[in-house]
Amino acid sequence: MVSDEQKYSHLVVMASLSSIVMALILVLAKMFVWFFSNSITILASMTDSMMDLVTSLINYLAVRWAIKPPDEDHNYGHAKMEALAGLAQCAFISASAVFLLVSSVNRYLNPVPLVNIDLGIYVTYLALILTMIVVAFQTYVVRKTNSQIIAADRLHCQSDIYSNVAIIVSLFISSTGYEIADVVFALMITVYIAWGVYGIGVRSLDVLLDKKISNYIIDDITSIMMATPGVIGLHEMRTRRVGNYIYVQVHMCIDRNISLEDAHAIASKAQKAVLCKYSQADILIHMDPVNNPEKVNSIRL
Repeated sequence: MVSDEQKYSHLVVMASLSSIVMALILVLAKMFVWFFSNSITILASMTDSMMDLVTSLINYLAVRWAIKPPDEDHNYGHAKMEALAGLAQCAFISASAVFLLVSSVNRYLNPVPLVNIDLGIYVTYLALILTMIVVAFQTYVVRKTNSQIIAADRLHCQSDIYSNVAIIVSLFISSTGYEIADVVFALMITVYIAWGVYGIGVRSLDVLLDKKISNYIIDDITSIMMATPGVIGLHEMRTRRVGNYIYVQVHMCIDRNISLEDAHAIASKAQKAVLCKYSQADILIHMDPVNNPEKVNSIRL
């Protein structure tokens, strides 16, 4: 029988591979079209697809590493590899954005007539169809696994859909004689790539610097624990997210007049209640004995 962990690993690996296959097909197709059309927009799109290919390869390697279980040297697993992969992506993507900026300025200063524009439109339609297929599959995987790295890749692919629509509009306008549109839309794609660098960098640093999870989830976990009979108060809650897991450490106030066994049972019940809703949580509870339960501030986070 296939375990949940095996299903998770299979789905995220397949989702990563789908991005690689799509990006490789598009790089080769756009390289062919750029060679015959001289379109700087197609060059920008090809560079973006090359960026996607490298990003997908990095994601695949990161996923393969991140799904490895904890071992003797890595007690918390390997999920932070996703964040390290994100920073590596930032470096490559930044270089791509600079290259496109220089190419766009050079094309504006030294115009080159566009030819075979129809080829560019056809290959962009191909890109649009393939991207929509991959996004649909990744949406299914995210719903089944809640994988953060696949969710981020899906968001990037969704942005590519709008980018491909912009390229089709650019080439259509250029075919009417307004070839400056080719340069303008290439610059717009450059800005889009730069914005993607910022987003990937921020998310990666949040993980590496152990940023707390969202206040909504913190409040929800607090409510679940406080609803457990015997829990008097909570304080010093610390949280972080790594990959698909959230880590929670909290001090739990319990009446000191009950036995250690009963106190442990209360803490265990609160922990299980949270895990029923957040199955990928790792919860560590420190029990604090209190003398006067009625005087304890119910929540002190």
